[in-house]
Amino acid sequence: MPTSELLGTAEVAQLLSKDVRTVHRMIRRGEIPAQKLPGRTAAYIIRRTDVEAMLSTAGERAS
Repeated sequence: MPTSELLGTAEVAQLLSKDVRTVHRMIRRGEIPAQKLPGRTAAYIIRRTDVEAMLSTAGERAS
């Protein structure tokens, strides 16, 4: 998978128009599938396709 297909929490927050802390909460609740990076940081990577699926689902519900 190309690295451009992977996003950090700040990029996801921008795409979803949310705060980074909200994205972290959504990850912990299982609303956003993510992989935690090794180490003591709270860094996650999220697949772009998962974010795009969330956006399209939200758009369908709004219609």
